[in-house]
Amino acid sequence: MNQEYDVQLSFEELVHACDNDRQWVVSLIEENAISISGEPHLATFSGYQLARVRRARRLHRDFDASAAAAALILELLDELEELRKLHN
Repeated sequence: MNQEYDVQLSFEELVHACDNDRQWVVSLIEENAISISGEPHLATFSGYQLARVRRARRLHRDFDASAAAAALILELLDELEELRKLHN
């Protein structure tokens, strides 16, 4: 997707989309579930990053996954998707 057409969110908007849990978002960044440049409160976030954070949030809600566990699960899901692409 062309990034100029992608949604751009501030840290506050991303936090709002995650049940206003700042620490959760910061924990995901610390666990490299989403990568940013610089400080979280100054970064802008893409729609892709928003989707990853929401998916991690669902893992936390549905399975009581910590930020570290959610980040690992997201990484494994990414690898699975890549493997499926290779075999199709």
